[in-house]
Amino acid sequence: MSGDYMKAITEMTREELLTLEIRNIGRLLTPDEVVHIAVTLGAFWSYDYEAARSGKTGMHALLKSGRHSDGFFVSRILLEPWNIRYIIAQQVVLRLRAALLVVPDYVTGIPDGATKLGEEVTWMLGSQPACMEKVDGRIFLVTALKPNSTLLLVEDFCTRGTGFIEAVKAVRENHPSVQITPYDPVIINRGGLQEIVVDDIGRFSVLPVVEQRIQDWEPSECPLCALGSKAVKPKTTDENWHALLASQK
Repeated sequence: MSGDYMKAITEMTREELLTLEIRNIGRLLTPDEVVHIAVTLGAFWSYDYEAARSGKTGMHALLKSGRHSDGFFVSRILLEPWNIRYIIAQQVVLRLRAALLVVPDYVTGIPDGATKLGEEVTWMLGSQPACMEKVDGRIFLVTALKPNSTLLLVEDFCTRGTGFIEAVKAVRENHPSVQITPYDPVIINRGGLQEIVVDDIGRFSVLPVVEQRIQDWEPSECPLCALGSKAVKPKTTDENWHALLASQK
């Protein structure tokens, strides 16, 4: 998509978004633009309260923590198209370059959601790649880092900082001299956190592409259950995710 005129991103169809070129975007995207991309590609769901008032109570998200939520984001779907992955990585890097004093020696994406995103951010910054893996639910740093080097951790979204804290501790456990860059760059900050504190290690500023507050509740306090909506685990199967997307249509 080139030329002097480019259709507004918030008006683009799926097909148009999949031909959008990174060279056409030399600025920070707005939250509305990023959310439109995610929704149009089927990567973002939010509860339709208007439809619920009309009797279509549908389903809502059951989170890994056991809490219920009125929004959910699947980074794997958003980052699957190569051009969208490049564009989102560029958005992360634009924010990092405004915040970082020096380029980190290494970059890695926190698995599994941010692994590919971390790879794109690595080469855009000109850093060395590091690899993290998740084994039996635990995060491990696979790459042997040089002593006293610096490492940037990249995440797909932030709710309460649980995954980021685990990743920081996994690095420090085997690489005590490595300095972790004091930022948590994410695509979506859904929990409203401005800072993540890791005990005995440090404070990390959340650096989001988009601030998109999404509500969640304990099951006993869930207002969506009270409406008659059914809680479902969105990422357990593709069928669950598609059922959630269609439940209030």
